[in-house]
Amino acid sequence: MWHMVWLLLLWPVATRSEIICGSLELRSIADFDQLRNCSVVVGHVHIANLQLPSNVSLTELSSELTEITDYLLIYRSTGLLTLETIFPKLRLIRGRQLLMNLYALIVYENRNLRELGLVQLQRIQDGHIRVESNPMLCFVHTVDWVYLAGNATKQHFYIKLNKSPNHCPVCGGLSADYSINYNYTRHCWNMHVAQVRFAPPQTEKCAKSCGRNGCDDKGNCCQHSCITGCSAQSCTLCGNYLRNGRCVDQCIASYELHKRHCISYKECRQLNLIPLTRGYRCMDHCPNNHKPVIDANGTLQCQLECKGTFHIKRMADLEQLQDCVTINGSLVIELVDIKEKIVSALEQAMGSIKEITGYLKVIHSAQLMSLTFLSNLDTIRGDQLIENKYALYVVNNYHMEHIWPANRQVAIQRGTIFFHLNPRLCFEKIQKLQSSLKSVRTISIADVSPNSNGERVICGDSVRTLNVKVEDVNSTAVRIVIDFMKSEDVEILIGYSYHYMEAPQRNVTKYDGRHGCGHDDWLMDVSPSKNRRHVISKLKPYTQYAYFVKTLTRTDYHMQVDAYSKILYFRTLPSKPSPVSQLHGSSDHSTQIMVYWWPPLRPNGIISKYIVNIELHNLTEAEASTKNYSTFKTCDTCELDCVCNDLEPYNSGPQPEDEHYYNKEQITYEDALPNLIYVSRRKLQTKKERFDKVKSFEDLLAGPSLVAYDNSTSTTTPAPPLVDNNSTLSANNQSTANQNETVSQEETDAAKQYEIFRKYIEDRMRQLQDTNKSDFIIQHAMPKCQDAHASVGYRLEQKCVVEEEPIGTSLPGSQHYFNATGLQASKYYRITVRACVDGVINGCSNPAEMILKTISEQVDQFMNGQ
Repeated sequence: MWHMVWLLLLWPVATRSEIICGSLELRSIADFDQLRNCSVVVGHVHIANLQLPSNVSLTELSSELTEITDYLLIYRSTGLLTLETIFPKLRLIRGRQLLMNLYALIVYENRNLRELGLVQLQRIQDGHIRVESNPMLCFVHTVDWVYLAGNATKQHFYIKLNKSPNHCPVCGGLSADYSINYNYTRHCWNMHVAQVRFAPPQTEKCAKSCGRNGCDDKGNCCQHSCITGCSAQSCTLCGNYLRNGRCVDQCIASYELHKRHCISYKECRQLNLIPLTRGYRCMDHCPNNHKPVIDANGTLQCQLECKGTFHIKRMADLEQLQDCVTINGSLVIELVDIKEKIVSALEQAMGSIKEITGYLKVIHSAQLMSLTFLSNLDTIRGDQLIENKYALYVVNNYHMEHIWPANRQVAIQRGTIFFHLNPRLCFEKIQKLQSSLKSVRTISIADVSPNSNGERVICGDSVRTLNVKVEDVNSTAVRIVIDFMKSEDVEILIGYSYHYMEAPQRNVTKYDGRHGCGHDDWLMDVSPSKNRRHVISKLKPYTQYAYFVKTLTRTDYHMQVDAYSKILYFRTLPSKPSPVSQLHGSSDHSTQIMVYWWPPLRPNGIISKYIVNIELHNLTEAEASTKNYSTFKTCDTCELDCVCNDLEPYNSGPQPEDEHYYNKEQITYEDALPNLIYVSRRKLQTKKERFDKVKSFEDLLAGPSLVAYDNSTSTTTPAPPLVDNNSTLSANNQSTANQNETVSQEETDAAKQYEIFRKYIEDRMRQLQDTNKSDFIIQHAMPKCQDAHASVGYRLEQKCVVEEEPIGTSLPGSQHYFNATGLQASKYYRITVRACVDGVINGCSNPAEMILKTISEQVDQFMNGQ
């Protein structure tokens, strides 16, 4: 149950006292008593499933709330007409923690809600906005959501399935004779309350680095993190943190208080609070995994205490290990939910653990492919042991392939190890733990079975190294080539599996993000062919990838070979970007239009510039009334609820619902194996005839089946020459003195014949691995024509393109706004924005377009108080 924490603070830089409350769940009229006197909610506010009777007094709902540190949710509340009565003073939603890790403001399925009415709201610092499925809701499109967003190029808003704006009143309402009243602002929360907008003192005489934030009279740039003023000295409301009367973006060498202030250790103590050295937070009580301790000076401290036996079954169990460095006890990992993407959570929660005083037990966890999430573990002390013997106990982990991170050895001070039923963990890898045991000389077979560990994979000397490299790459595909394999290995080769993943940094291991049950960060491309070339397609442009290759081989009792490559990297080439994702524009002056846009969802490279073109649009009165163009536009894609599939992260391999999820590569193996066994009857007969006619080594070389095989494969290697041995065979009838010389000559000729045959077979195997090179060609963009005015025929003949020069104003790639000046009043303008990428010929996106109208001179004069 959510509870309220009441705390009265006399903040040195505040002009009044603040009452701090915790997260609130408001589901009835009585619950609003908790909210009434709160000035700041450190957490979130839920108003959900609220049933308001018609005779309720609005004064019962009113509050003093000015800030919410996390998010605000209004969900399925009937009888609620406006939020103005509940939040008349709400100025800021910080979005420190978001609903579903996305949303800071959610207004969803409230059937009676007429208006939002957040009349004092000035900033939503982080997180998306979703106002959806409120059938009676008006005054949503009249809110300048871009102005409210703290990061206007990353925060998106979704406005849909509310009452149509055509059926809603407008800002300022109607005059007495029902004609439109033009004396109103363009942005409002309802007919009577305009949206609060703190405009900077000036924008025209500021440095370019000030951007749209503007500057003060002295030319100092205003701070975007300050909401209510320009300079740090005049700011009364900070978007991020307040420290010593100044707005800052983060707390450095200080302690975070209530997700909004940065204070010193001394100030935290003066408020009778507890400074936490881990995480640098100022708390009113110790967290769950901290123990209250009174030091020698009588001061209350929070001592991080990770004591006891921690049993990790689900992701929720990891919270108790947060910030733990030493586990004073034991750790048991037994993951029961194969659908949870828990591997990354394990890396985050357990990455700081350095010592376990008891034992480590890992059982029945098919998700785990290694224990590399314990990236800083140094010691297992073994003060507690399983069966009074085992400090490391690893049993029945189907996909476990590796133990500790690379170049790390964990010392086991007392006790020994127990490894059984880990079919993919090679026995040799377990044996390497011998040197880490401090109290046991040898590992017994009873404790570590060579039979139940590693029986499903190829281990030891049979694992070889593949040499691979990138042969060619374009913006969406790469061609990888593998060195030739030995002829004896090709006989059991089925194909190759290519594993790849996005890697912004070159620090990837084969076990990063690996999940044995399908939620794998590594993608896999399987080629059941002996060809040493392969093309991986559908890659993202201008993205660095890590990759490695492994073989798929038949496993015979007498022949077991497998091979892996090292992890290597490549980067795809840049490409033309997608259009800018959203456009927003408004006209607050009769001769100006301010345009904002979001960067492309798929930049496909480094955005070097934006091209903005604004041209007068001759629109007839009939077209204007039909299409209903306005003087402002919130966005051009708000009504869409579509996310491109190529932007969604996806996982390789079968999903956990698949009954075969335990063995990804086995499925490929079983599909390819019948093709090797069941061949056409004609080929079988040819093979049988070939061996029926073999009578000697010479017949094997000169047999017709070999010649026929050469023709069918179009090989250019000639059949090896034959050597006449009649003279050698007839030498047996000569004298005994020449017999030794004859035998020696026979051995020499046989060796020559064998070498000829070996080279012939090796050439044949190389050709088998290097066929149909034309099937692995990837397309590249055509080069730029030397002649800028080349004809179509010249372009076709030379296979080149003419570079186009985009028309418009060029802006740097870091700027996402443009103020168009010198326009005509009450005129329609067509505005287009294109994003351009460096290093790509004609690398500008398709234009995003909208049509806006400048306001009239009369409205301009009224808005400027003239």
